[in-house]
Amino acid sequence: MKRFLDKTWAKCAAFFLTLVFGVLTVLGGVGTAALISYDVFLDDGAFARQSLYENRCYSAVDHADSFLRGNLANAGLLSDAGGYGYSNIENSPTAVPSEESIPSFLKELSQDFSNEFTLDGFGCHLTVASDDTGEVYLENFALTYTDKPLYTAQSTRLYALSDGSIYALTYTVDLLQVETAPTYSYLLLSWLTEHAGLTVTLTVLAALLSLFFFCFLMASSGHWQGHEGIHLTWLDKIPADVWLLVLLCTFFIGWEAFYYEWGRVFFCAALVPLVLLFLCAFAAQCKAGTVLRSALIGRIARFLWRIVRAIFRALLHTLARLPLVWKTALVGLVIAGAEFLLYINDFYRVRYGVFLMMKIIELLAVLYIAVSLRTLQKGGEKLARGDFSSPIDTRYLIGDFKRYGQELNDVQGGLEQAVQEQMKAEHLKTELITNVSHDIKTPLTSIVNYVDLLKKEDMPSPAAQEYIAVLDRQSHRLKKLTEDLVEASKASSGALNVELQPTDVNVLLSQIEGEYQERLAACHLTLVTQPPAPGTMIQADSRLLSRVMDNLVSNVCKYAMENTRVYVTAAVRDGQAVISFKNVSRDELNISPDELMERFVRGDASRHSEGSGLGLSIARSLVQLQGGTFALSIDADLFRADIVFPLI
Repeated sequence: MKRFLDKTWAKCAAFFLTLVFGVLTVLGGVGTAALISYDVFLDDGAFARQSLYENRCYSAVDHADSFLRGNLANAGLLSDAGGYGYSNIENSPTAVPSEESIPSFLKELSQDFSNEFTLDGFGCHLTVASDDTGEVYLENFALTYTDKPLYTAQSTRLYALSDGSIYALTYTVDLLQVETAPTYSYLLLSWLTEHAGLTVTLTVLAALLSLFFFCFLMASSGHWQGHEGIHLTWLDKIPADVWLLVLLCTFFIGWEAFYYEWGRVFFCAALVPLVLLFLCAFAAQCKAGTVLRSALIGRIARFLWRIVRAIFRALLHTLARLPLVWKTALVGLVIAGAEFLLYINDFYRVRYGVFLMMKIIELLAVLYIAVSLRTLQKGGEKLARGDFSSPIDTRYLIGDFKRYGQELNDVQGGLEQAVQEQMKAEHLKTELITNVSHDIKTPLTSIVNYVDLLKKEDMPSPAAQEYIAVLDRQSHRLKKLTEDLVEASKASSGALNVELQPTDVNVLLSQIEGEYQERLAACHLTLVTQPPAPGTMIQADSRLLSRVMDNLVSNVCKYAMENTRVYVTAAVRDGQAVISFKNVSRDELNISPDELMERFVRGDASRHSEGSGLGLSIARSLVQLQGGTFALSIDADLFRADIVFPLI
């Protein structure tokens, strides 16, 4: 069967046979419906035959009635108003006694009546009698004992006479078994009744064949010899909605053009080939997948959609470029304008539910905006605290809120990456310092030891002794630098062991005064201490805290201006103990406090004094290890270092 799908002759034959068997199916269906309506399948056609006989009898009555009315009218016995054709005398107007002329006139028509309604041409025995007396006026022929009527029927007809009276006649019809010239409907119904089973069988067979050829047509649609796959002809390329529009217009125009029933039936039958042709084209379009794409309505809809989408995108682009304040004002004006128009038209007075619904929607919108702002606020607060662990969840944010949330997440990601890179660099620097310090420490120890041995030997000249003194001084300085590097590395990495104990700040200042007063005096500096209130206690490691104080005093001795005062004060502020070192710098301080606390950074750019630039950095790391904070401040030549510990 597949080899015939692309054959043109096979498609034409299937098209023609589909129409033929379709017509036969419709005719067979009508015939089967008629048989069902006459209960042929229940009583073997008895009711159908009775209906046929009854129709034949009343048709004979109508024929005879027309014959008599014509003759009575020609004789001038009927009024101009015509007669009444009641079949039931009880429902007719009150009968008026007939004139003597009517019976005599009817009897004179006896011969013409017999000639008109013969046995061979009429097939019925027909009598016309008076409805009042029952006297028979007319009879087309006399019945014999061999005549057996198939069906007998009576009908009473009324006649309006010229004198204003009404005359009633009763027609009696006996249908005989005589071959006459019946009507087409009688012959058709008779044949259907006799061949009911054959009619149903042929109808089913025609329906199956019609369905088979129709399916073949649908399967072959789009397949043409010489073309691979689905090929659309010019008929197939006509949009499906155009096909439907043409068919519907043709149907309505034809339906209005034909007034009679049979004319409309034949017109619909003539329209069937066009419908079948449309179905073939539609099937080809479905196979090619061009139904929606080629539809005229679809093209118009896509064109309108592109226009609407372009306008919508332009509006969105314009709104996106507006600041958030202007967007908020614009939305507020639109809502206020809409509510004002509805109010002046008394809309809310009759539709309270709509008003309530609008207010609920507005409330939900305001709540959503508040929640979105709160989400952004919490994300900003976490970012300000340096918490990079949880980015802002932008899944439920829209518009500018979502864009701002993504920008904050980008900032958070950049800061987190920068912090990680800085920590990595700091770790690498600390590791490098530690490794280099350990590598230098071993040969440096040997140098110091050999210098000590040389000092014990007798030098041949004073110059040699001076050289030995320089070596001793510089080797110890290098040893101190190496120790500072190791300590700075341990302090910044947190490798030092910290033992926090309650420490009295007053005792601490007394120790500073006792230990460093002579040292400061040797540098021509005067120490001034200001202790806090008695009982000021902090948690600190006395060993590490002493190292911090020693570094700060060393820094003061190196960089403070001679013949000035050095203030070491302690005070309580906001539940914290603040220990401050204040002195006047010898050199001009053109550097920020943050840079000054970096490693290897010194206050004197000329580096004419001793120092490694690690003292303040080590002090800050040691204070942080103990849970405190270390801060520097510079005001012109005034240098200040603050150590802050929480009170206990």
